[in-house]
Amino acid sequence: MTGNDVFNRVLNLLGYLNSHTVRADNQNLLKRAIDILNQICFDLKIPNITRLSDKIEASEKALDALCYGTAMIMALVDGDGAKNKMFADIYNAKRAAALSSKDVIEDKLPKVDYGS
Repeated sequence: MTGNDVFNRVLNLLGYLNSHTVRADNQNLLKRAIDILNQICFDLKIPNITRLSDKIEASEKALDALCYGTAMIMALVDGDGAKNKMFADIYNAKRAAALSSKDVIEDKLPKVDYGS
């Protein structure tokens, strides 16, 4: 998924996208999109991007959380408190899932060789 893919998904989540074309009043968000994405990338421990066309290297869970976190900040920037709270709640849940890691610990006894 690229920065553009994330940004377009976020615009859809927020209801800002009109037939896959950014409306004129969202051009200021487009200019700040990289900064907003990188804020959430930092929080999710994902490498930053320099252009929206860059591929974001992360797990599916982290990319999903990235979309909701970016939507949360964009709603905050726009002053939409209701959407901000909704996306903050979703982001926090998805962030916890993305940052949790489960390792399999195998129980086994050490092998002991008694000379031959």
